[in-house]
Amino acid sequence: MAKSVNFTFRARDGKEIFYTYWPLNKDEPLRGVVQIAHGIGEHIGRYEAVALALNKQGFAVYGNDHRGHGRTANDGKTLGQYKGENFWNDAVEDMHEMMELIKSEHPDTFFILVGHSLGSLLGRDFIARYGPEVDAVVISGTAGYIKVLGPAGVAITNLLVRLRGRTATSPLIESFFFDQFNRKFKPNRTKLDWLSRDPHEVDKFDKDPLRSEKFHIAILQAAAFGGKIANAPETLKKTPKNLPMYILSGDQDPVGEMGAGVKRVYKDYQKAGMKKLTLKLYPGGRHEMFNETNRTEVINDMINWINKIIV
Repeated sequence: MAKSVNFTFRARDGKEIFYTYWPLNKDEPLRGVVQIAHGIGEHIGRYEAVALALNKQGFAVYGNDHRGHGRTANDGKTLGQYKGENFWNDAVEDMHEMMELIKSEHPDTFFILVGHSLGSLLGRDFIARYGPEVDAVVISGTAGYIKVLGPAGVAITNLLVRLRGRTATSPLIESFFFDQFNRKFKPNRTKLDWLSRDPHEVDKFDKDPLRSEKFHIAILQAAAFGGKIANAPETLKKTPKNLPMYILSGDQDPVGEMGAGVKRVYKDYQKAGMKKLTLKLYPGGRHEMFNETNRTEVINDMINWINKIIV
């Protein structure tokens, strides 16, 4: 199996965007390509196990680090920082430029988008904008527009941007977004217990030098606003009705309201007329199903779904 390789591409505004490519060996037949969009505070390198499993099934894999994340953030030197005007739109358009690069290297190849957490919300806006260019989509750890928290997050971050500017930080708003997720799992071993039941994976993330813990308000504002965008009726309406979509989550994921929010997303897409929807909720699973105690099952289930779609 070929090793992963790292590159950058220059975005439309000149920003250097880091990405990783997991290629197949030259003698292996290519069945499709997968683009992964990671979540807030993490980076594409955390998806190595997912990428390698997809490689074994004949899929080349790509994924970029969003702005302010991972190695796009000056090799980790400016984690959580964003000085642009619209993080959300920049992230979606960076993903589209990544897709165009992928398709230039693998023309006329089955294309699958996989998005986790914030990446799932970005991905849902992405398929509303560019759905005809996508052959299948996998959504992990997504969220509905959470009552109270969603509107409150938008209102508070908008206020802070007006009062303090986009590049200010706010431990209070970070706590508002993240600490509440951990309350579901008291007594807590760490502040990240909500991510996974596997303590090794939680500790590995906690010690990851490329993970972001502090954010410019602009990024938190985009995360709050993104939940509204992803779940807006206009977004659902613009999503192609025949696009195969696989929604996976743990039923103990607080981001997905312990399964309730994820079921709501599924039903909303049904009401919007989407015809090829699959929902998979894993009992006891928390936010990062690709890093859960049953991650092999989760990854295999996703690959089995993809195999059925492209047969």
